[in-house]
Amino acid sequence: MTEKSQISVTGGAGYIGSHSVLALCEAGYEPIVVDNLDNSSRESIKRVESIAGRSIKFYKLDIRDYQKLKDVFINHSFASVVHFSGLKAVGESVVDPLK
Repeated sequence: MTEKSQISVTGGAGYIGSHSVLALCEAGYEPIVVDNLDNSSRESIKRVESIAGRSIKFYKLDIRDYQKLKDVFINHSFASVVHFSGLKAVGESVVDPLK
């Protein structure tokens, strides 16, 4: 890989997402994180940046916001998308499935 391939990571500030972001950094990719921070914290990305020794592009937005998500895709050339966005508790999904 001569140029770093950009990978969109939805839910990239969550537990699994942030570990995947670090693994992508270590493998030579450029992860771009999209997360609304409902179930996570911006602090997790700061920790990944500290470990990886580089900054991570971060967009605080809900993936259901079509226009904002479209803008992210217009501004980047993603080789792939890794999707981790979602509610972490089954009960939350049952109470409000559209959320």
